[in-house]
Amino acid sequence: MKKVISTVLIAAALILCTGCGAGAQAGKTVSMYELRMAMEAADTDHPEMLNASSAEKKAEENFSYISDMDYKKVDSYFVSYAKEGTADEIAVIAVKNPADVQEAKESLTAHQNDRHKLLEQYKPEEVVRVDDGLIFTKGQYAVLIISDHNNDIRKAFNDMIDGK
Repeated sequence: MKKVISTVLIAAALILCTGCGAGAQAGKTVSMYELRMAMEAADTDHPEMLNASSAEKKAEENFSYISDMDYKKVDSYFVSYAKEGTADEIAVIAVKNPADVQEAKESLTAHQNDRHKLLEQYKPEEVVRVDDGLIFTKGQYAVLIISDHNNDIRKAFNDMIDGK
């Protein structure tokens, strides 16, 4: 009888530990909406921005604007870009598997290069801003920032991810 009770208690403990582990993993991803709001707020003079994110019906289709990465690898994302055609843009991709974050970063680098080519043709004064953009990774996140306040926006990103 003691063996049966012990086995049942051990099984229950393992089930509880597994449940707790899943909750902890889910807690690692921040709200993309809150992250976007914090990052945009760090740029005190950005132009009017339009947005797309993984929360929308056409999320996968819109994602192809910033990345050619397989969308099945993406946990969530957002992109904010200037409505009036300036270079300003913020894009964050959260991948499901941190092993894929380098691929996400490379896709954002390709996107930055595409923006360079596009703006070179119709708004060459914005090309320097694209070239000065930041691309970096942190944990499961790949980030692109093109702004006059790159470092302020990066700090806002880090503060949100680090839970400050």
